[in-house]
Amino acid sequence: MTSDVTHIKHENALVEFLEKEFGATFSEGDSILVKMHMGEPGNRTHITAQLAKKIIDALESQGCRPFIFDSPVVYSSPRNNESGYLESAARNGFTKNSVGVPIVISNRSETFRGELMDYELCSEPLEADGVLILSHFKGHICSGMGGAIKNVGMGCMSKSTKGAIHTGGEPVYGDGCTECGACMENCPTDNIRLEKGRPFFDVSWCPGCSNCVISCPENCIAPKTANFDFLLAEAATIAFGKFGKSYSVNVLQSMTQLCDCIADSGPVVADDAGFVCGADMVSVDIASLDVLKKQTGSLDRFAEYNKKSSYPHVEEAARLLGRDLEVTIREIG
Repeated sequence: MTSDVTHIKHENALVEFLEKEFGATFSEGDSILVKMHMGEPGNRTHITAQLAKKIIDALESQGCRPFIFDSPVVYSSPRNNESGYLESAARNGFTKNSVGVPIVISNRSETFRGELMDYELCSEPLEADGVLILSHFKGHICSGMGGAIKNVGMGCMSKSTKGAIHTGGEPVYGDGCTECGACMENCPTDNIRLEKGRPFFDVSWCPGCSNCVISCPENCIAPKTANFDFLLAEAATIAFGKFGKSYSVNVLQSMTQLCDCIADSGPVVADDAGFVCGADMVSVDIASLDVLKKQTGSLDRFAEYNKKSSYPHVEEAARLLGRDLEVTIREIG
C-alpha cells in the first residue's frame, strides 16, 4: 500500500482530482459505500450535504453507484436507532433528494475475533464493492482527534461493539498509587478524585479514553480490556482489511475541539486547511496531522484542548497494518 497522499487546498481542485482518483480506484458499476458522519442534531460543523454531494457526483461520474452509510450510536441520542438517525440526518440537510443517493443506517453485523475481544463489523461495508472513507478532521475527547481511522473504527462497528470499545478502555485501579495527581490532571472530563491513597473514578463521567492509564507514572491503573487507542485501532484495521477497495478523504475545515457527535462541538481550533486524500486511511490521518502541525506550529493542537494526544491510536493502527509513520505529501493548490 502506497503511503503517498495529496493535500488539496481548494474545493474545485478537489473535485477534479477525485474524479481521476476514483476512476483509478473503483470500477464502473461498483457499489460504493460512502462512510461518513452526518452530525448530531444541532451540530453545525460536520461535513455539509453540499460538499458530500459534490464528492458523490465525482463517484457517479465514473459510473459508480454510491450510497451514504453510518451505524447507530450507542449513547442516548436520536441517532441511536435507524429512523431517529434518518430524521436527524434530514434536519442536518442529508436526504436522498439533497445528496442524490440512498442513505442507509444499519446495525446489521458480522463478528470477527480480535486480540482481546470480538468486533461486530457492520455488514454493509462488507457487501459493497468499495468504501469511500469521508471524514471530518476534528478533535475528539477519547482519541485526541477523529479522522479516517476513527470514522472506520467506531462508525463501521455495531452499537454493542462501540460500547465495548469505550467500556474496555475504562480504568481499574490496582495498587501502588503515590497520589502524584497525574491521572487527575490528564482526565478530559475531570472525573478523578484522590482519596485514601488511591484514585476514584466517580466525579463526573468516564468515556473510557484511557488517558489516566497512559498518564500514570506508577502503572497502577489498567484498562478493563485494553487502552482505548488499541481497541479503536484494532477495530479500524480489521474493518479496513475486509474492504474490497477503499479511498480516504479527510476534510480539514471547521476543525473543532470536539466531535460532530456533540451538538456543541466547541471552538474552531485551527484555520481551514483544505483536504487530504489517499488510498490508505492511516497515511491520510498521519498527513492530516502533519498539515495541522505545519499550519499551527503546534506539535499536537487538539491535545492542547482535550488533554488526550492525537497520535496513539494512529500509531497503533500503523503498527497493526505495518505502515510507516513517515508519509510523502503532494501539494495541489
